[in-house]
Amino acid sequence: MEETITDVFSFSNELGKYISIENVISLLIKLGLCAAVLVIAVIIIKILNKCVKKLIYSQKGFSERKSMTLLTVCKSIIRYVVYFFAICQILSVFGVNVMSFIAVAGVGSIAIAFGAQSLVQDIITGMFILAEDQFAVGDVISLDGFTGTVEGIGIRSTKLRSTDGNLHIIPNGQIKIVTNMSKGFNRAVVDISVAYEEDIDNVIYVMKNELTSAFQNNIISGLLKSPEVLGVVDLADSAVIIRISADSAIGENWAIEREIRRLIKKRFDKEGISIPYPQVVIHKSDEN
Repeated sequence: MEETITDVFSFSNELGKYISIENVISLLIKLGLCAAVLVIAVIIIKILNKCVKKLIYSQKGFSERKSMTLLTVCKSIIRYVVYFFAICQILSVFGVNVMSFIAVAGVGSIAIAFGAQSLVQDIITGMFILAEDQFAVGDVISLDGFTGTVEGIGIRSTKLRSTDGNLHIIPNGQIKIVTNMSKGFNRAVVDISVAYEEDIDNVIYVMKNELTSAFQNNIISGLLKSPEVLGVVDLADSAVIIRISADSAIGENWAIEREIRRLIKKRFDKEGISIPYPQVVIHKSDEN
């Protein structure tokens, strides 16, 4: 029993050597310095983001979408760089040799690179996307089977918001073919079905007349020029298919397609032109 009590006092004395007032104060000072470093890092990031934003938007040759894209990428790079230096500073507070840490990190990054080739590919592809201006934040694009609006472009991934509201995060290395629907203009394409019994020449005349009037009276917004009735494109099982094409402003093609269908339906009703629907004709033979 006496030996046990002696051991407890001995352990308490040894523990007291490490947990002294001076050590506690030193630890609190170090934690305070770490907190200060993090606060300063956050402040620096905010200041740099404002400076970069002002610099980018002061460039007259940049479009709004290109400016937003560059700003997104620059913010990402600033955040990574500032936090890296903040971590190095925190390590130095605790007595870690930062230069040795950076050297080890450099050697480790080479080893990691061989096992993370997809990550390296994502970064390289992201740099080419930005350099070639393939698409920008706010563009409507189709890639990897998804169509939507670009919400963010990073050096590793692209964020795409589809029409159903879902956000798709696609690694840049997986992007092979991009269809950009926000370059120059869009085109609305509408196929109209009419019955075989109708006079096709008269139907085309009615359609041209309606669409020309709609364009001249600015009934359909977003049109760049008067829609064209291209003519018959298919003789289907129960209908003649007539195609309409209309150049539109960026992002207005879907609304224009809906409006064209509405106007054509109303005009067909007025002119008595029938739109076919599935029917089944039964022939009954009289057998004696």
